[in-house]
Amino acid sequence: MRGYHFIPALPVLALVLMPFLPFVNTTGLWLGMPRMLVWGGFWCLMLTPALLLTERLMARDGEESGR
Repeated sequence: MRGYHFIPALPVLALVLMPFLPFVNTTGLWLGMPRMLVWGGFWCLMLTPALLLTERLMARDGEESGR
């Protein structure tokens, strides 16, 4: 398993741990919306660039190895 396979793990971990993080799972607003909504939306949006970066690194690695 290559190192670039762990890049999407950060957004996934942030989403999985969302209900257990005390600063996210409290009453209060960030940007006028509930904290969990902002946290979840942000990490869902960050998952797309993480997957794109992983895909490009995999393609580059495939070209270098001659596959």
